[in-house]
Amino acid sequence: MITKAWNDFRIDFLIRYMTLRGAVFGDWTCFHIIPHRRRRKFVFLSVDSPFRVCYNIPDVKLHKKIVDALSRRMTVLVISQSRLKPWRWQVSTGFFLFMLTLWSGLTIWSGFIAGRHVDYWITKADNEVMLAKLTRLAQEMEGARAVLDEASATDRQLRGLLTMARDRDPIAAATGVGGPTLADRLSLDRLLSSGRADAIRQADWHHEIARIRADAQSRLASFQEIAWYVGNQKSLRNATPSLWPAAGTITSLFGYRLSPMHRDDGETGEFHPGVDIANNPDTLIYATADGTVQFSAWSHGYGNLVVIDHGYGIQTVYGHTSKALVKAGDRVLKGQVIAYMGTTGRSTGAHVHYEVRRQGRAINPMQFLKVRGPGDELGFARTRPETGG
Repeated sequence: MITKAWNDFRIDFLIRYMTLRGAVFGDWTCFHIIPHRRRRKFVFLSVDSPFRVCYNIPDVKLHKKIVDALSRRMTVLVISQSRLKPWRWQVSTGFFLFMLTLWSGLTIWSGFIAGRHVDYWITKADNEVMLAKLTRLAQEMEGARAVLDEASATDRQLRGLLTMARDRDPIAAATGVGGPTLADRLSLDRLLSSGRADAIRQADWHHEIARIRADAQSRLASFQEIAWYVGNQKSLRNATPSLWPAAGTITSLFGYRLSPMHRDDGETGEFHPGVDIANNPDTLIYATADGTVQFSAWSHGYGNLVVIDHGYGIQTVYGHTSKALVKAGDRVLKGQVIAYMGTTGRSTGAHVHYEVRRQGRAINPMQFLKVRGPGDELGFARTRPETGG
């Protein structure tokens, strides 16, 4: 304390009283007192050393004030309500400021560490929740894949039952998109078996979802094709002339025959483009398939004629009717009565001349009626010697 007071006294003495050049005081030598351009004074001191120190007089004063302020002591007194002796603790202002700064820094640092720790646990909890959601989503995707596989198997079975091409895939044929490969299935297995959220890559999810979507579209298109095929087959079946046009007896088959109109003239024969079924006049004549009446009027040779268009290039012709019950443009159903049997036109007796045409060419109606030839049982109709025209 004495040394510090003595040094403070010497510095204060130098600042306040040394105004002459070359003044000597103890081991302190004032070499220069130089006026500054801003009216401040500098003192150059030497303490028996080749080093020189420059002190700015106002800075020295400020430094002294700061040191004095930090050196002041503070008394902390803790008084208990009981009879215990009060606790007293003296600290300097500088030490108190140091401890306050240290405590503030530790508080800020611990808050930062605690915040990062809380963020870590929150992130970890979020990752666990995300992993659970992704695992559940992967299981649902696997279930969807199983349903699609079952749909594919059902598709193949339906195509086999309907004699459709099994390798026909509308989506794959149009876009080149095929089914899943072994690598694709292993990719999904890896997703399910992974225990870490970071192992589930976003690209894998996008790829798997796109693949399931493409497969679902393919199966949908395939089932739509099957539905169209079934509906088309039903429509084709209804449009196939598989019923007998009338009850009676077959008097003439499809093919070449002797003309019943000119047998006495020695005519060799003619081509008969249909079958003749004879019965009593006004016997009911039925539409042999669904269709639209294309023609219903008089025609030379056929007499009163009804022509029905069944679609798919198939037409049926009903000739020699006594009266038609339908007109052109009417929609008729298989088994609907369309006319009465008669003997109009080129005919020798009451019968119906029945033709089946495909793409405008007459074909044998017997292939639709499943008849092999004269003498077979024909349902409503049966063969007998030719008498009709």
